[in-house]
Amino acid sequence: MKQRYIGKMSQKSFLTTFEISQICEVNPTTVQNWVKEKKLKAYVTPGGHRRVRREDLISFMKEFGMPIPTELAEVPTFILIVDDEKDIIDLLTSLMRITDGEIEIAGARSGVEALLIIGERKPDLLILDIMMPGMNGIEVCQRLKGSPVTQKIKIVAISGVPDPAIRQRALAAGADLFFPKPLDMISFRDSCFNLLHSVRAR
Repeated sequence: MKQRYIGKMSQKSFLTTFEISQICEVNPTTVQNWVKEKKLKAYVTPGGHRRVRREDLISFMKEFGMPIPTELAEVPTFILIVDDEKDIIDLLTSLMRITDGEIEIAGARSGVEALLIIGERKPDLLILDIMMPGMNGIEVCQRLKGSPVTQKIKIVAISGVPDPAIRQRALAAGADLFFPKPLDMISFRDSCFNLLHSVRAR
């Protein structure tokens, strides 16, 4: 039961003090004290709740000689695909699954849905359609790059609008790469994985 719980928690990029107390088998107050004493790095949400990045928890556990559960240390690559067209999400999901490494892929149909998912788990790579109803891809880029918590997420922007200004706006908003639709599938996939490997190699 505990192993299943840890496995579920380890998939999240940000953990609560309660979740950490379960992983470390201590009282939640103990975790709060670690944060207050600045032993464990944390940040505070706008609602006043403490959150700890998964990588900061791992560093803390290493520093103090605590056993690190395998499920926590080994997290598969996570890709989030955002497009208001389900067919595009399905197509890109199939394309990105062609790999030897372990990979997890999720889809979102809007900018708001994407931000909600990212709030629970930070992706290694975000494939983002720029022209969507409601919150468009430009706004999503600006929000992610404007926050120290999410500014390092690698973003590949895509758009079916034949306007060079769209590319310029996407890159100015923080996208790392831009591809026009229809996509050159081989070039697109190779570029995405090259970008991912540059992140993992750090």
